[in-house]
Amino acid sequence: MRKKKFLNTLIALVVLAATWGAITYYDKHKATEKAPAEAANQEKIFALDAQHIQSIVFKPRDGEAFTCRRENGKWVISEPRQLAVDQGNFSGILNSLTSATISQVADPKPANLRDFGLEQPSYVLEITTDAKPADVTLSLGDDTPTSGDLYAQVSGNPRVVTLPSYVKTSLEKKMFDLRDRRALTLEAEQLRKISVQYKGGKWTLEKNPEGVWDLALPPLVRADRFTVDGLVSQLRGLNMQTIPSEDKKKGGDYGLGSPALRLELKGSDGVQTIVVGKKQKDAEQYFATNSALDPVFTLNADFVTQFQKNSADLREKDLFSFTSFDVKKFAVDTPKGHWAFERQGTKWKETAPKSKDVSSDKIESLLTHVRDLRADTFPKGSNLAAFGLSQPAYRFNIQFGDKNTTEIVEAAKSGDHVYARRSTDPLPSELAKAALDDVEKSLGEL
Repeated sequence: MRKKKFLNTLIALVVLAATWGAITYYDKHKATEKAPAEAANQEKIFALDAQHIQSIVFKPRDGEAFTCRRENGKWVISEPRQLAVDQGNFSGILNSLTSATISQVADPKPANLRDFGLEQPSYVLEITTDAKPADVTLSLGDDTPTSGDLYAQVSGNPRVVTLPSYVKTSLEKKMFDLRDRRALTLEAEQLRKISVQYKGGKWTLEKNPEGVWDLALPPLVRADRFTVDGLVSQLRGLNMQTIPSEDKKKGGDYGLGSPALRLELKGSDGVQTIVVGKKQKDAEQYFATNSALDPVFTLNADFVTQFQKNSADLREKDLFSFTSFDVKKFAVDTPKGHWAFERQGTKWKETAPKSKDVSSDKIESLLTHVRDLRADTFPKGSNLAAFGLSQPAYRFNIQFGDKNTTEIVEAAKSGDHVYARRSTDPLPSELAKAALDDVEKSLGEL
């Protein structure tokens, strides 16, 4: 009896599993059939390739109409005035027009366009092409009540359709949105010289033949790489925030005669000068011009403060650039003697004054303290003897990396002061009073 019940239960489970498998297979099969059918029904707004679009007239209901036209392979604003266009930004317009699909047909034969906000559309785009149709108009109406789409109508077809909401964001542009708003048209990566003047200071950065930025005091000294990279990044993304006047020659009360900041920028593709005038009333922006551009524009206030740096802000403060795991050899001279060390495989060996194995942990500690040597301030004067650096008591010689790069730093104590410089630096720097203490302690432990 028990065997019979067990057998019946087993049969029921097998039947249930088979049924479930059949249902699952059917659902999957129907899904694979349905997906292509739905994809095939996704109708595009325009069955047209972007390369065939030749001009677009943008007509906001409330605002100035303007025309963009393709000229010599590039888009320009041709009316109401000739202006350059942000080509990357405009490609988004073309992509939206040629790739966006209709969500649904709201009304195939609407009796009243007012119900959809299309009697007086919020935005109209008049498009001309070199294909068929030669002219087409897209009218954008109200947002739909629930779905977050918007109503639209394409010329040549009476129906009202709905489009995804992103189409509205992509297409409803003002002329200012599409124009080339770069405040600097030189390529930031190609800059070779940056000269800055402001009330109370000036400085110049020059890129040397190795592609490294130096600060020209004069003489040329090493510039802080991260600080300079930050400034170049500011120039790379420098955009006009507003345009108070399309013609800087017409003058105006912009404070450009007594500038808060003046930048002369030299690159492989030319020279441009940006003059920053007075601060705009009730706004965190400054009026500015570029010698190569026509308008008066505004820049964010933080751009001005970023460039109002003194020479100490721009100088390299780290004396070394090595990382401890890259070091192959190093030698240290102090008033107590001379030591030399060499990495042999995974171990370290002292090669002078004795030849012996040394603790890797202690070597790493010493290298860390040497690497941490950095300038606190930069004293005035170039007479190395006045800082004890004509015959320095401390000398660090580090060899590191695949190219066996060598860095040599010399240091000296003078009363309560510690001065140091790279062997290639023409000017000294001042370190913290206890900067060499940890180095001497680590050497003592070795």
